[in-house]
Amino acid sequence: MAEELAGPARILHVLEALAGLEQPANLPVIAAKAGLGKAKAYRSLRVLQEEGYVDHVGRTGYRIGSRALALASLMGPRPALLRLARPTLARLAAHAAETTHLHLRSGTHRIVMLSEDPPNNPERLGSTVGERSPLTSGCGGTSILAFLPADQAREVLRRDGTKRRGINALLTRVRRNGYALSFSDNHPELNGIAAPLLDPDSGHAIGSISIAGHERRLPEPVLLRLRGPLMAACAELGPRLATFLGPNSTAHLESLDVTVRNLLA
Repeated sequence: MAEELAGPARILHVLEALAGLEQPANLPVIAAKAGLGKAKAYRSLRVLQEEGYVDHVGRTGYRIGSRALALASLMGPRPALLRLARPTLARLAAHAAETTHLHLRSGTHRIVMLSEDPPNNPERLGSTVGERSPLTSGCGGTSILAFLPADQAREVLRRDGTKRRGINALLTRVRRNGYALSFSDNHPELNGIAAPLLDPDSGHAIGSISIAGHERRLPEPVLLRLRGPLMAACAELGPRLATFLGPNSTAHLESLDVTVRNLLA
C-alpha cells in the first residue's frame, strides 16, 4: 500500500501519480491517485515543490515542474520543444562563436532547457541543461523577469531572498533596451547577453535566449555587437514557441506549465 511507503519512496510515488494526471490537479485527486491520505500527499508535494519538481498554481492545484521536465529530457527522447528551438540556437551559436542557451521559467526561477555550442569550439563554459537559477540573477533570468506581467514580477521580487540592490532600475533598463547583460553573475569569469522570447499576443516573456562565454572573449562592446542577431533569433523563435505551447502561452507558462505529455510528444 502507498500509505506504507517510506518517506523518499512516497515522495517519488506522488510525483509519478501527478505525472499521470491531467494538469493542474488538486490535492484530493493527487492523493486518491497515489493511494495516500491528503496530509501525507500534501507533505510530499511540499518537498517536491521546494526542490522544483512540482509547481503549485494556487487554487487550481499542482503541475509537474521544470526540474522534473529537464530530467525527463535528459533521460528520454529529445522533446518536440527542443527540436523546435535547436536550429535557431545552433545558427546563433555559429554566428556568435559562443554557446547559446534556451531558458524557460519555473516559478521564481529559470531553467536551462537547451544549450548549443558553436562549431570547432573546444572551450565550453556555459550553463548546463537542467541548471536552475533565480530570475533575479543573470541575463537569462532578468530578461524574462523584466517582461513578465507586473503582478507576477512583483511576486517574484517579493519571494526573492537575495533582495538584489538596484533590481527595479535594472529591470527598467532591460525593458527599455530589450535585452539584459550579465558579468560573472552566475559563473565566475563568464559574461553574457540575453533577450526575451515574447508571446506576440500578450507581449510577455515565455522564456529567453542567451549567449555566454569567457569574459576575455565577451567584454561589453562585443556583447553589444551581438544584440542584433540575438534579438532577431528571439523574434523568430518567440511566436513559434508561443504557437507550440498553445493559446495564452504567457499564462500557460506561469510556472513552466508544459505537461509531460506535450513536452515529450
